[in-house]
Amino acid sequence: MIHLYSTTTLFARGFLVMMAFYLLGSDVMASNLLPDPSFTVVSELGFKAKASGWNWQCVEEPSKVHFNQGEAVLQGGKVFLHSMEFAIEPGTIYELTCAASGTAKLAVEVLWWKKDRLPTAAYHRSILSNPHLLTEDVTPLRASIRSPADAATAYIRFAAEEGRAVLESPGLKAVGGELLLKLDAAAPGTEPQTKWQDLTGRNKSFALQSVQHSPKTGSYVFTRAGASCRGNSQDAGKFDFETDQASGPGRGSPFTVVLYAMFRGRSGTGIVNKMVGPTKGGWSIGLEWDEFGLDRVATIQQSDKKRKTLGGFPGLAGDGRDIKLNARDDRFHLFVIHLTGSGRHDGRVYFDGSAEPLTLTPWPWGVLSSGSVRNDAPLRIGSFSENGFRGEIGFVEIWSGSRLQDGRTPAEYSQYRYNQGAPIRPQ
Repeated sequence: MIHLYSTTTLFARGFLVMMAFYLLGSDVMASNLLPDPSFTVVSELGFKAKASGWNWQCVEEPSKVHFNQGEAVLQGGKVFLHSMEFAIEPGTIYELTCAASGTAKLAVEVLWWKKDRLPTAAYHRSILSNPHLLTEDVTPLRASIRSPADAATAYIRFAAEEGRAVLESPGLKAVGGELLLKLDAAAPGTEPQTKWQDLTGRNKSFALQSVQHSPKTGSYVFTRAGASCRGNSQDAGKFDFETDQASGPGRGSPFTVVLYAMFRGRSGTGIVNKMVGPTKGGWSIGLEWDEFGLDRVATIQQSDKKRKTLGGFPGLAGDGRDIKLNARDDRFHLFVIHLTGSGRHDGRVYFDGSAEPLTLTPWPWGVLSSGSVRNDAPLRIGSFSENGFRGEIGFVEIWSGSRLQDGRTPAEYSQYRYNQGAPIRPQ
């Protein structure tokens, strides 16, 4: 079936598509990862399938796909239209946009592959849009998903059944992150000995407990048991980063904590944390220095005492290898700590502008197998118990998503902020 339009209809359709993407705030053409978004090459799977462009597959007769002036027209039966395979980054949120119209039921999926060309382990197929009935009016589609931690490539699959689907201007791009918190001890606010002001203006000031401000070093000093900066309970929900175990595969919320800090003594867990206590749900980032002289970054995500993940970067206490970070040198260091949202042992930590992450040592006795990590506790900088951080903190940032400022990955942001040993303070 040939899908024909008058000049007027084509102009109207083009205008609607343009407006749809404008309203979505899309810059698809500038950052599109999808090969051939104009459908210049469409061929049927089989012996005559072309290596470039798109391929379609008949699932139920009668089915056909053709392209016309930048559109792909799917007629089914049931028919699949596959993009070419393209490279992606693991643990990254991607957003698909497309304009669609017609009479068919349309579904959109993405399939993920590892470097060895085998399907990804956690989830191989992500459903971006379940089958839904189209209309003759052009409708902008928009859906997002996080790539698996072991993914290297992917392709998009459109599935149309029981009618005609017209697709235009598909695009896929990595989603930028959002700055949720920015604390800088060099700009603490008007009451530096009692409150620490959030420079984003999005959160109420943090209340100080057993913490001293040092104007000379532009830092807050943590020397006592239980020393902490406590966020306001009204802002608590902003820092609940759910995992796949409660949200569904690929739906957990990635986030990144940026720390500029210095050890001053034995330190336990919880330099940045959202925990009610050691047996409840929540998450924690720790700079730890134990009785054996070992130092490390530690991450915890848990739904309760038994269901948790714990990672040590580069090591863990008691693993028999005595691996340490060697950050106990009376100097400030920059830590960029990224958790993907999967709830698995797959976080990444970048130290002093490193391009490569620290080695992850997973805790073998526990898995975050189910349950929510959300809680009503406020965000804390410092301790949630007597065994908290001992040292100084210059600045803290928290970003939601898998990208940071100007679309930088956590690795790129680590290098940018470290600035060859002269870390850039928050502006």
